[in-house]
Amino acid sequence: MANDWFRKTTWSEADQADFFARLKRSRGAGMKAQYLRIQASHLEGTNEPELVQAALILLDKMFAEFPEKNELASAFKQKAECLAFLGKPEQAVDCYRLALDAERNHPRVRTRAWVEFGRFVCDRKMTALFDEAIAVIDEMKFEDALLYPVDVFEMSGVRAIVAAHKGDSSSAKAFASNSLEASAKTNSGLRYHPTIGLVRDKETPFYKSVAALAKN
Repeated sequence: MANDWFRKTTWSEADQADFFARLKRSRGAGMKAQYLRIQASHLEGTNEPELVQAALILLDKMFAEFPEKNELASAFKQKAECLAFLGKPEQAVDCYRLALDAERNHPRVRTRAWVEFGRFVCDRKMTALFDEAIAVIDEMKFEDALLYPVDVFEMSGVRAIVAAHKGDSSSAKAFASNSLEASAKTNSGLRYHPTIGLVRDKETPFYKSVAALAKN
């Protein structure tokens, strides 16, 4: 397929030469930024450290050469995910913040950074950032997100974990119950996309932590 050139899951010298030759011929900074971000996403998706590192290089190239407003929030969130995978949580936090700032500056583009940041700090027990995570949720949650069970699951789960950390067991249990209720849904409520935004993995530490709080 013609689009395979910016969706590679290998990154040999030949792959790189092909990608950058086609990137050079592509028109417009906006398209170049998008091609770099999409290619980075496919390399990240391999879960191979060497290719995730290559994804970071592509994202940094996008930031340096084609910092298009429509792509910045998604690209910074992707960079945060790459850094988290590579075991660099502090740098990942910085990139989540950059993603959120990009959304504040260009609110027409929205990502899931508003809730993924909270889950990230909860998963890693970064308690010094718990208040910041809740503040971000309070500031940046938007009503459309509540259409998706996974958003409610993660948002309420974060609130539950933070409430438990603060010693508010009753709030923690209430939020955890709401989170699990969302995770149990098998239909998103969207007529034409009933399976979008469901909670699929219930074996994660996050899910187990929330489930434990619901039982307390």
